[in-house]
Amino acid sequence: SLVAIQDLEVFVARTMTEAEWSANMRRVMGPHLDAMLAEVRQSWGPEVEPEAMLLRWLCQRQNLEPPQVPIRRKTTSENIGKRGSVTSGATQQNKPQAPGQLPQPPNSARTNPSSPNSRMATAEATQLPAGYGESQAASSKPELNARSPARTLAPLAQPALPAPANQEVPAASLDLGASWSPKKPLLLKSLDREMKPWERTLTNVTEQIQKDEMRHHARTHQLKANNTRMHEMMAYMHQELRGQFLAKVPLLSAKVLNENTQFRLVSCLRPHTFEKGQHIITEDEVGDKLYIVERGICEVIKKMNGREVTVGQLGKGAFFGEIAVLYDMPRTATVRAQTVVIALSLSRDDLQKQLEPKDLDRMRLIARTQVFSSMPLLAGLNSEQKARVAEKLKSQRWYKGAVLAGQNHITSRVFIVEQGQIILDVSDRSALPAFMQETLPLRLGPGQYFGMRGLLYGAPIGFNVTAASDEVMTLSISYDELLDTAGDDEEDREELAKLLHDSMRGYLLRQIPQLKGLADESFAAVQREAEEVTFKKWDIIFTKGGPVDSVYILEEGKLVEYDGEAEKLQELRGTDDVHCPERVTPGEYFGQECLTRKQAKASRTLVALTDMKVLRLPPAAVWVVQQEQRQFISKIPLFIELTEDEQYMLVAKLKPWSFPAGRYIIKEGEIGDMLFIMDRGVCDACKTIEGQEVVLTQLKKGAFFGELAVMFDMPRSASVRATTSVTALSLSREDLASTIGQEKMEKMKIIARAQVFGGIPILSKMTPAAKNIIARRLQADTFRKNQTIVDKDAISDRIYMVEKGHVMITAKDDAKVSPLPAGMVFGMSKLLQGEPYDIQVVAGSDEVKTLSLTLKDIFAIAGVGEQDALERQLKTELQRHLLKQIPQMKKKSDDFCNSALTNCEVVKVSENGTVFKMEDRVESAYIVISGVFHMRDEDGIKTGDAGRIVISGSVAEPAAEVFGVDFFDQDEPDPAKAPYTLQAAREGSLLRVPRSLLN
Repeated sequence: SLVAIQDLEVFVARTMTEAEWSANMRRVMGPHLDAMLAEVRQSWGPEVEPEAMLLRWLCQRQNLEPPQVPIRRKTTSENIGKRGSVTSGATQQNKPQAPGQLPQPPNSARTNPSSPNSRMATAEATQLPAGYGESQAASSKPELNARSPARTLAPLAQPALPAPANQEVPAASLDLGASWSPKKPLLLKSLDREMKPWERTLTNVTEQIQKDEMRHHARTHQLKANNTRMHEMMAYMHQELRGQFLAKVPLLSAKVLNENTQFRLVSCLRPHTFEKGQHIITEDEVGDKLYIVERGICEVIKKMNGREVTVGQLGKGAFFGEIAVLYDMPRTATVRAQTVVIALSLSRDDLQKQLEPKDLDRMRLIARTQVFSSMPLLAGLNSEQKARVAEKLKSQRWYKGAVLAGQNHITSRVFIVEQGQIILDVSDRSALPAFMQETLPLRLGPGQYFGMRGLLYGAPIGFNVTAASDEVMTLSISYDELLDTAGDDEEDREELAKLLHDSMRGYLLRQIPQLKGLADESFAAVQREAEEVTFKKWDIIFTKGGPVDSVYILEEGKLVEYDGEAEKLQELRGTDDVHCPERVTPGEYFGQECLTRKQAKASRTLVALTDMKVLRLPPAAVWVVQQEQRQFISKIPLFIELTEDEQYMLVAKLKPWSFPAGRYIIKEGEIGDMLFIMDRGVCDACKTIEGQEVVLTQLKKGAFFGELAVMFDMPRSASVRATTSVTALSLSREDLASTIGQEKMEKMKIIARAQVFGGIPILSKMTPAAKNIIARRLQADTFRKNQTIVDKDAISDRIYMVEKGHVMITAKDDAKVSPLPAGMVFGMSKLLQGEPYDIQVVAGSDEVKTLSLTLKDIFAIAGVGEQDALERQLKTELQRHLLKQIPQMKKKSDDFCNSALTNCEVVKVSENGTVFKMEDRVESAYIVISGVFHMRDEDGIKTGDAGRIVISGSVAEPAAEVFGVDFFDQDEPDPAKAPYTLQAAREGSLLRVPRSLLN
């Protein structure tokens, strides 16, 4: 009961009026009081007042003074004892009642004196003890007087019974010293005769049934009340939890909305269920809902460098899309369900219905700080500074066709689109930098901005800006208004001005292609080396054909590019014969060729037309960073043949990626087209072995992986997972093709092929030079869909690798078809023996390209007299590969297998020859190298396990047949008895492996 009271106090204090509180108290507490009444009376008897007991106990628990209310009532037996006889008590009990005097109510607020359940109003007076008490006579009707046996006693005498649990004893009959036991009821001394046994039994049974029924009803009410309360509490807790989720959203936090408003919004949350893989929101789409994850896990995906990349993960309580409830802004990322997800949504319409205008205004203020956080000029401000800037923003309304700014207007304000769309275009595109010309006309929507480049430097807008929507709302701020947010203190204003200029310079430097891909740490080092320099009007920055010693980035002023000598331009000053483009846009850069080529020459003359400021960046600052990255690239086997200049060109194509700890960079089995170079952090290279992920090695700064993906559409051979926060540099197949010439690409393909074939077990121990020789002898073939590449009965004479597309492979006598993607190899296991392939391979794609080599191609790397040694090496490597087909040897190291081979023996068996007989003690396992072997037992002839395909690394082949292992018992010291006879159906050879190696 106390728990119920406490829970209700919390619940009603937040959600109910006084009237609702009272009604709920009656509904919730009533069943508890009923149940308590029955249980207390059953335990202590009818003389106890349950409510008084509860009141006293609660007061003591809370250290309060209990009221003077008796908890027990006087009993009849005590009245008898005080008067000494029934007769003396009866004399006083028969005193007449005063006219008009009403009976006194019982000493319980829950007892109704007129209730038919009360002894005062029933004809069950025969059950009362004799001498019921004089106070009872004073408050009872004359016909109910226990002293009138002719009118109150039944014809047959009945034993005194305890009052049923739901009947009340009048207050006049109670006394604090009363004692009563339901097991030994008092008998009426004045009965005329004793009750017969059958009558006594029937009465007891009837009374017990009544008690059980009342206990059942009380318990039922209690359970129903508890069930109702539990549902109410669960609903309340559910809403409370959703309220906590909602309060985490900055736009809806306690700083913006009060508790009552948040509670109203909680009731507007709508749950949605998303299946695994389903998109909740999609990047670049415009929405009007925010979402809160209530259950499940989502992944956040962004388009980066032309690819979709997982950049984060969202769990319970996370939110996304909050700006959409105020602005029609495109989503900045895609959110996809990784598991079954339940997400709560809140729409813009819900907000407008539930919030007052002042609340919406506060929300818009907070939202604005998030909108302009993506603006490089303001990105370096802290949250407090951003809030002050948001308050200074000026709101303006424009109608369709209105001109917001002209191309030659001097920038005085930076504009942010809050609602609608605008169009940016120019009348003469040649006046713009090359990197801007391709994007026009440009359409901007909510959250996008213009005028930032010229704000700090007083440059022209550079575009004609017009409203494209029926109604456009913009927010704008000037440079002076930005400084005003720092207050009147001159030092604070200077500090803010420096912060704005540093942020802008970083943005301008990032426009140089060679610097776009630098990691933040490397870029910061480069930015520190940039310095601001000034040129006077007609100063020559560099001349055509002269050396370029630095990169120059325009900040303020005007310059001209002249396709001629500087002296000639000086002669033409003041005439109309000068025709060359003027450059006025902040961020335009010149001389960037010095970053990729030493001793670079200028293609044009660059002259200042006005006094101007530029950022000068010496190439050495970039080379320091690029040199380290070039060294990383030079270690990759694919790029050994490239010159330093070509390697620097690849460095310029590197793109940085950031991965949090635990994120997979590549996954085993996936098809990729990028290689990665570790720049910072630690990764684990993992491989799945027998269903478990095993860490093979750790990768640190300078390590590379996935290099074959820039050449072939082959599955990743392992997974790489970030152990710490990792920065990695990527190079894609497209980057490589656009940078390296065709001749070098062909050389790189040969190296890549050598690496792929070098992974084949029988070729793995060859030198890099030998692998390159083999790669140059590879034969390329093209097959159409369903065309047979290898027939199972054809003699094995080639090893194949799938270079493009995929093939379908089937083992001998097996209907199961397995697909093999690019990069997979088949045909190895039977090459040295010249036996049938035992596999069927057909083209599965519309076009399949393969590379293959023969045994003759392999022997071509051997010098005079070296062919026998090479053949022995190939056979040894094949035997080591077969040895690992035994389950007990799969996880053994190469060194262990090499040592084990010294204890193994190759056994040749003629046709119909017997290897061991049934019941023989077999002390070795046998692996088939060549030939065909059968098992013969009492049921007939059985074949081995060659009827299925196994894939080991990049090699697909028929499963090796192994005999003897199936009946080994490692716990038994003695060799096991063979359950079958092993015979050669065709001449062949076996690798015998001692049992001791398998323990």
